[in-house]
Amino acid sequence: MRTFFLTCLLLFELFLPTVAQEIFIKTGINSTTYDFRSSDGVKLLDFTSGMGNSIEMGIGFPFLPKSKKEEVTSKEYSYSPNWLKNEVSLHLDSFNSFAGNQNNNYGWETTYGGISNTLSFLAHIGEVELGIRGHVGLAGMLAGTQVINSSRFPLKGKDDFKGVFAKSGVGASVSYPVFQRAFLNLTYTYSKSVRLGGPPEEQVRFLSHGVLFGLYVQLN
Repeated sequence: MRTFFLTCLLLFELFLPTVAQEIFIKTGINSTTYDFRSSDGVKLLDFTSGMGNSIEMGIGFPFLPKSKKEEVTSKEYSYSPNWLKNEVSLHLDSFNSFAGNQNNNYGWETTYGGISNTLSFLAHIGEVELGIRGHVGLAGMLAGTQVINSSRFPLKGKDDFKGVFAKSGVGASVSYPVFQRAFLNLTYTYSKSVRLGGPPEEQVRFLSHGVLFGLYVQLN
């Protein structure tokens, strides 16, 4: 999975300037809870949410612009307004969570990388752009550690965490232009990551709330 992520990153760097209508980078934090259940749906542990870092970089394809004359649009906006946008991005997320009882404390610290596709429906109030977003993607673990009291154990190769996870979610965003072709963005997302395949006896899911702050730059 690490090789796949690095290959995707290289392709982004090679082809991004030629195919994208805009580029962006975002960074922020997430609050994640592990949902660890048996095959009959019973929770195996009660988890406490953990904080982690998130970073996302990608390319955007705004289309279906509002039907206004070009000269009017350029007077009212410092960037091109659209009401529908597709984004393809690479992301890194640290999904951390905690659990325990009277005798033991447990912690999980994991980093997942992958690729996502996001569709946004946009509206404009003056130069403020508001969006409702939905995304799907795939990710795999790049690093992971389990903490039991004061001991630490690697999670690499563990059945519950290895393999490909399907990620889906919804969110909202607000953007405001700061230069002729650039605008700042604040995004909130709620997502669920579920492992594809694997043993049905136990399944772990990541339930995550994320807040990201970023910069978009329009290329044309």
